[in-house]
Amino acid sequence: MGEPIGEGLTAEAAEAMGLPVGLPVAQGGADAFVGMLGLGVVQPGQLGLITGSSHLHLCLSKNSANAPGVWGAYKCAPLPDLNMAEGGQSSTGSTLRWLRGLLGGDRAPSYAELDAEAAKIAPGAEGLMAVETFQGSRTPITDPLARGAMLGLTMRHSRAHVWRAFLEATCLGTRAAIEAMVSAGHSAKEITVCGGACQSDTWLQLHADVTGLPVIIGECPDGPLLGCACLAASAAGMFESPAAASTAFFRRARRIEPDPEAVRAYDQVFAAYQTCGGCWVLGIG
Repeated sequence: MGEPIGEGLTAEAAEAMGLPVGLPVAQGGADAFVGMLGLGVVQPGQLGLITGSSHLHLCLSKNSANAPGVWGAYKCAPLPDLNMAEGGQSSTGSTLRWLRGLLGGDRAPSYAELDAEAAKIAPGAEGLMAVETFQGSRTPITDPLARGAMLGLTMRHSRAHVWRAFLEATCLGTRAAIEAMVSAGHSAKEITVCGGACQSDTWLQLHADVTGLPVIIGECPDGPLLGCACLAASAAGMFESPAAASTAFFRRARRIEPDPEAVRAYDQVFAAYQTCGGCWVLGIG
């Protein structure tokens, strides 16, 4: 990624876009790979989390080992001399959007309102647990037939409990993916996050509390967009490499520390999650 392509913009393309002929064109890449540059994830032990309708967990490592439940490690991808291990969750932001619609339809409460309610509930949502694999499971269990679930629901539980349980479920799935990568011989010292989760302080704190890792937020919440700028700057000769551009462009805005008491509570919740993760529905007919 980031290498100049050919002799730059062709006459036909330049005319269509209103740009100069010969303008340097940079080799791009997969959105997640480009997003790693926008997250400043260019050193071993760094882990990028790209959030949206789904979650992608991207860990750089000197170790090229493969293991069940982990994609890769891919050698020299996306950066030379390093390897990348990857995890993923199919249903995270998409599940929250779906749930918000169920909770109010056309009069659905805002995400901020739901987060504020959920923040008042203790870790573990008073025994209510969700499993977020509503569209199958990617890692650490790869199963397209996996389905989501709610467990422990009682009439004492409120809308706030349900919302918190779903927020926690996405974070529990992230912890499972990270632990699979660590078991394969990779390491993660902190999580640098971009995307939709950056709009929710409650959700960011839960990522830190459930995983036990600090969460880093950059000034630019759109990692892939900033990554494109890194590739362009490298191709234009402003930096010696995309990694050098990433180091220069990425700026930390916040660091969210795990709450020790919440971490201890979520160790117990995670043990329960592991026993019921990967719920599925048998095909009928």
